[in-house]
Amino acid sequence: MNLPNRISRNAGLAGMLGLAALVAATAPGVAASPDQAPPLAPGAARVWFLRQLLPGTQFHPPMIFVNSAPIGSSAEGTVFYRDFAPGQYAFTVENCLPQPGSGQTMNLQPNTQYALEVTSDENGAWDCSPPQFSYLRQIQPQAVPYKFAQVNYIGAR
Repeated sequence: MNLPNRISRNAGLAGMLGLAALVAATAPGVAASPDQAPPLAPGAARVWFLRQLLPGTQFHPPMIFVNSAPIGSSAEGTVFYRDFAPGQYAFTVENCLPQPGSGQTMNLQPNTQYALEVTSDENGAWDCSPPQFSYLRQIQPQAVPYKFAQVNYIGAR
């Protein structure tokens, strides 16, 4: 084999190894599952907060608020939960400007679990820091296993 072919083959191999390393570094170690959490206390409601990993983005982890009180920031590629007494709650996510879809008002039922997904858009306002908009949307129960399989469980907040 001549030298140019050997260099080309080695460069291709190095590129494939680099891609494999990148995938391994950005992939969740163990898929999350609602079963990782302790059992829900009788009469309580549990809300999960999930944010997908978007490699190559520089998204700031927005703070999540419940009835205007902060409960935790939502880092990419993670899921956490918080248990609540049944009742009506206003869930919102940090934005420097009000945005439609950045909140959910939910009536939490006893012995029930809910999942909210945090999404972000880098096309925020120029005069905002960080210049991103974040949104909350409820995940349908049938999509929970698929969504959880893509993130890391970080426990209660």
